[in-house]
Order: sequence, then C-alpha cells, then structure tokens
Amino acid sequence: MSADRGALPERADFVEVLLPDGRRLANRVRVARGLLSRFFGLMGQREVPPGEGIWLVPCRSIHMFFMRTAIDLLFLDAEGEVVRSVSRMRPWSLRPFSVTLVPVRGARSTLELAPGTLERMGFSPPARLLLRPAPGLSPQPQLTLE
Repeated sequence: MSADRGALPERADFVEVLLPDGRRLANRVRVARGLLSRFFGLMGQREVPPGEGIWLVPCRSIHMFFMRTAIDLLFLDAEGEVVRSVSRMRPWSLRPFSVTLVPVRGARSTLELAPGTLERMGFSPPARLLLRPAPGLSPQPQLTLE
C-alpha cells in the first residue's frame, strides 16, 4: 500500500490525528468513505467522547440536522492542511453558512471531533495534520498527508 500524498489506506477503519508538533489531537477517528456513512456521520450520538470523531472523505461541507451534540470541525485540503476550523458547532445550526450551505473552498475532507477539542489543544490554523491508521485498530502502515 502506497502512502502517497492524499491517499487513504484501503481498509483502515480508524485513524489517529497528530498535530505538526507531534501531539495527538485524536486517537480514534472513524473513517467514513461511503455516501451513507458520510451522510449519517455522528448523527444521533448523544456525545462524542474526547479523542474520538469521524473523518468524512470526501467532504466539503457538513449539516447539523438531527445532531444531538456540538462538534469541533476541521476542513482539510488534499495535503492535510487545515483550510477552515469551527469550534463547538451547535446541533441544528446553519451557522456558519460557509460550512453548512456553501462548500468550504479548498476542502477535500472534514474531521468532526468532540466539542472543545480545538480549544483544549490550543489549536489554531494554519497547520498540516498527520493522519495515520490508529494503532491496534487498523492493520495498515502509516499514512501521511504531507
């Protein structure tokens, strides 16, 4: 399996997300590649535990309909560079319109994380994230989006 720029392991079900300084932003992020898994995402979950989330690939905008909890969002380009971040997006919210009604310019995928993750980690763009199969959860080799 190649670790080409922007490629995903074919069978990785979970990834971990690392910041450029090596700190772990999340250790168990489910990968959603299919139309239905991306549409439903985290819909219906009462909470997103710290360190967990979902990576929607491809995804340039999101909806908050039928969500039961707030989430933090990171929109990534093909190289893993964060092109937009939103903290504590509320359930049923249409704001900001630029992530719910209009595709985010340059985005190729979206990370939905537990609310407060970005604040707790002191995260602010710009940053290029490292996404790789989560240890013990996916048998594939490391993936870099650098």
